[in-house]
Order: sequence, then structure tokens, then C-alpha cells
Amino acid sequence: MAKEALKIQKGAVVDYIATSTIANGDVIPLTDRVGVALGDAVAGDVISLDLEGVFEIGATTADAIAVGDVVYFDVNTRLVTTDSTKGSKAGISLTAKVAAVAGSVYVKIDM
Repeated sequence: MAKEALKIQKGAVVDYIATSTIANGDVIPLTDRVGVALGDAVAGDVISLDLEGVFEIGATTADAIAVGDVVYFDVNTRLVTTDSTKGSKAGISLTAKVAAVAGSVYVKIDM
């Protein structure tokens, strides 16, 4: 009997075909999650995309973010926000940030 599934990669880091110029550390929005680029690329290049881990990501100044809040990546501002209408789910915040103060939070990204 033929296999129904053949494991290609572990899945924590996967190959990704760049659709535009990407810098190492850029957050890459996917349909319902994000990954973090592990290299530089131009459109058409294949790079590694990290889909698991904790990353420090800039946060929207206006937002108060609590530990445990779900945050989303806004492709327009390139920051995380608590507003689910702004983009792909980035993950769970592991640090807090008060409203009206510029800053960043640690985000646990995962599937």
C-alpha cells in the first residue's frame, strides 16, 4: 500500500518562496499565522521561514497588550496589534505593554 503522507520537513522551519524583497528577521504574514524570515531574499528566492518560537516584535503604540493576549500582525504598520481585523494571527504575547507608549512585546508564534 502506498503512503498517504510523506514527511518532507519537521515543520518548525520550512522553505518559503519569496514574493517580494525580504530581510532577515522580517515577519512574513501567511493566511492565518506568521513566520519569521531566516535570511534575505528577493522575489523568487527560496528561504527558510521559522514558524515556531518566541520573537520580539514591535507593537502598535496605541495598544495596551497583556501577557496572554492574542496579537495580530498588521502588514501596513509592520507591528503587532490586538485588533484581529488588522491581519494574520502572530501568536500569544508573553510580555506586556501599556497603551500610548511605543515598544515591543515577546510573541510566541506557532501553528
